[in-house]
Amino acid sequence: MHKKILFLILAIVLVIASVIVSIVIICKSGSKRPSPEESENTTEQDTTQETTEETTQPVQTQPEPDTTAPPDTEETSAPDTPTSLPANSGAHKSANFGNVLFIGDSRTVGLKDNADLGAANVFAENGLNIFRLFKDAVNVPGQGQVTLENLLLSHQYDKIYVMLGINEIGYNLDKVIEKFGHALDKIQNYQPNTTIYIQANLMIQKSRSDRDAVYNNANMRYLNDHMAAFADGVKRIFIDANPLFGDGAGNLSPQYACDDFHLIGVYYTVWADWIWETTCQ
Repeated sequence: MHKKILFLILAIVLVIASVIVSIVIICKSGSKRPSPEESENTTEQDTTQETTEETTQPVQTQPEPDTTAPPDTEETSAPDTPTSLPANSGAHKSANFGNVLFIGDSRTVGLKDNADLGAANVFAENGLNIFRLFKDAVNVPGQGQVTLENLLLSHQYDKIYVMLGINEIGYNLDKVIEKFGHALDKIQNYQPNTTIYIQANLMIQKSRSDRDAVYNNANMRYLNDHMAAFADGVKRIFIDANPLFGDGAGNLSPQYACDDFHLIGVYYTVWADWIWETTCQ
């Protein structure tokens, strides 16, 4: 009789203990916080913006870098002007640009914002790429919001400077090159008497290039080399400012750069002067 009572009491204790353990497990599970890695992944998923592209535009293998042109950097925060480049004295030749058009992305926006391009029109926008070139309307100073087609129809330019490629580097490069060639043909059809200057894309800083499988200088050289092949030396001329701002090993030099992709503000005038001296004298 006593044994039955003991067994009954033991069974009741085991049941109560099992219930308590279950409650503790449920409470711990409900209050668990994600690890730092889980939190980071959750944030990335929540903040990732879906982009809708037309079927003619290939799927990009990696998001575009932040190629927004930085604000003009004050000289007090910029490194000393290297002796290999002319000092930014404020007196420069780039203001002599006349009836010309610049086409490009954030690097060309940097030219517009930091160098005096005189009477030149600038069709440039942060993030602009070859797939959107004839689709987007861009705010052109003095012209308002306008498409490139309308701009080319309403003006006849003496020279047109084109630099595109950094925002396309995550796409199929051969498709980008093909599209670039078609764009040059289209521009030439609208402007049969103009000279088109195909500008080599400025390289990327080595620290970014070495660690990035997509945004690196091997891909950038591939684009530049194939874009140069569209030049004929007469109506289409290829120009390359990379030796001006390079580190001697095929990369954008840190002493001229404010980030992985863009020049420090004071050097846009040096770049503009180089373009003028190379193409306008």
